[in-house]
Amino acid sequence: MKTKKWGILCMVLMSFFSCKEEIVATLPANFYHWKINANLNTTEKKALKIAKTEKVFLHYFDVVKSDYYEKPVAVLREVGEELKSVTIVPVIFIRNSVFKNEYSYTEYLANKILKLTEQIHQHHFKKKPKEIQIDCDWTESTREKYFEFLTALRKKIKVSVTIRLHQLKYANRTGIPPADYGSLMLYNVGDLKNKEENSILKESIVATYINNNTTYPLALDLALPIFSQVVLINNNGDVKLINQANFNDFRTDTEHFKKVTETLYTVTKKLLYKGQYLYKGFTIKLEESTIDEIVKSYKNIKNSKLNINSTILYHLDDTSLEDFNLTALLHQLK
Repeated sequence: MKTKKWGILCMVLMSFFSCKEEIVATLPANFYHWKINANLNTTEKKALKIAKTEKVFLHYFDVVKSDYYEKPVAVLREVGEELKSVTIVPVIFIRNSVFKNEYSYTEYLANKILKLTEQIHQHHFKKKPKEIQIDCDWTESTREKYFEFLTALRKKIKVSVTIRLHQLKYANRTGIPPADYGSLMLYNVGDLKNKEENSILKESIVATYINNNTTYPLALDLALPIFSQVVLINNNGDVKLINQANFNDFRTDTEHFKKVTETLYTVTKKLLYKGQYLYKGFTIKLEESTIDEIVKSYKNIKNSKLNINSTILYHLDDTSLEDFNLTALLHQLK
């Protein structure tokens, strides 16, 4: 009888610990924050708690090409107290065109970027950053200068870089950036112009870049999308995104929009929307990140030979979070 009771107790304990382990295995998840105002609202604060976030990759500024010199734009302005209790990694986005400039001095640029990053970090956090992430979609033609820049920067601070799927698959052509680790950007993988395709994330597209035997020399964080977007395709086939658009605006306004499919609408009457004119015949494509596609793509990566560390969600924004079941997603990322 005692043996039977002990067996039942063991089963209960095993069940308890296995459930506990399963929950822990889904968390924590880190975030990107990509707005110039980082004062978090209630929805964003809640997301940090749900994900048990330990690190936020905080966008500090962009670097763009202007004539014969480079300049920072979209500089971070405000930071809320909530972000001062987690580890902050400054993220600098650099347009690829910066490294096409024949007058670009990579070591000088590295010093200037690091100096401004340190000034911003000191202002908001009263200390120097220990790490910096560079986001640049470099190409074969800009590889040499970009890698020179990273080498110069890495002499002074820990450096991580963003990696796109094409840079991973064709690493023999694009090269391996001289960095401490990378962030694999698993979003914006498709074609914005393709009316039948969700360009944010589709596992079938990911599978054309990554299989069970895929490797990469750098350890990687995995950046996953939790955002939606509205794509505008004009009558010439040109594409742009409509910022701060709401799906319901197109679903409920039958005077200006005609439903074609669940994700496609046609403009039937000219109107001014979110600061831009929409003309008759324009196509509106609604794209959103679905838990199903995220999880399938995530498992695809996990089944490869890539060295994956943390998960980063893009991005910490109330507009995206309000319509996304963050808890449901995190419990499936095992």
